[in-house]
Amino acid sequence: MLWRGLTQVTNIKLPLFSQATHTGQCGLLHVLLISSLPQHAALPLSLSLLFVVASLNIFLVLLNFWCSASQLLLALTQTATNWLS
Repeated sequence: MLWRGLTQVTNIKLPLFSQATHTGQCGLLHVLLISSLPQHAALPLSLSLLFVVASLNIFLVLLNFWCSASQLLLALTQTATNWLS
């Protein structure tokens, strides 16, 4: 049986600090957060999780770039070696 807290969905409205619309009201961003923590603790958890995911994404992009660069360097080296011999 799943723990009820893990499946709780919390709906939080965050005001966007952008320019006001023609009616003078700021838009609202509806965010669905899945959390086992109370509603007041769900937002910091989601921001922490967002930071971890963003950091992991940057790491994987850099790793992919580095692997591509090393493969390109290897291909150029082999081509130059074959061309000179």
